[in-house]
Amino acid sequence: MNFENTLRHLLSTTFHLFLFLLWCIQSSFGDTSSCRKQVECFICDSRDIPECENSNNFLQVHIPIKLCDDYCVKMWTRENESISGTGIQASRYVKRDCHKIFRYHIKKAETCYKHKKHTSDVLCLCGTDRCNSARSLLRFNWLFFLTFYIYFYTDFFNSRIYR
Repeated sequence: MNFENTLRHLLSTTFHLFLFLLWCIQSSFGDTSSCRKQVECFICDSRDIPECENSNNFLQVHIPIKLCDDYCVKMWTRENESISGTGIQASRYVKRDCHKIFRYHIKKAETCYKHKKHTSDVLCLCGTDRCNSARSLLRFNWLFFLTFYIYFYTDFFNSRIYR
């Protein structure tokens, strides 16, 4: 009887570990371009909504969200300045939107592009819900891992107690 419980627990743990490893492989190396879906993106411009500049303000102010195809974009840029940088004083702003606001083709990849001359001008593309805020999604991966670890640790510990 004790051997059956141990075997059952071992199989259950192995199965859950297999699912976890499969999830890790899929999220790290999987080609998700073939299964793109619509994503929720923040839609704002700091010239119209000053709180758009800093995503820490998103909790205090309602920033609109829109359902977009494929990717969200977050762009730090400037207006009122020529390409050569000899124009009038630039006014920096942040714009968050769907990637389809651009008239030209941008390679869809979860990455950031920097302007050659103005390195503070950045364009970032991402493909998960509300990813065009400044907050990193890595904390959710760590949260999942931590929850998973605690689950297995307590499950293993409980199986040792009840043997």
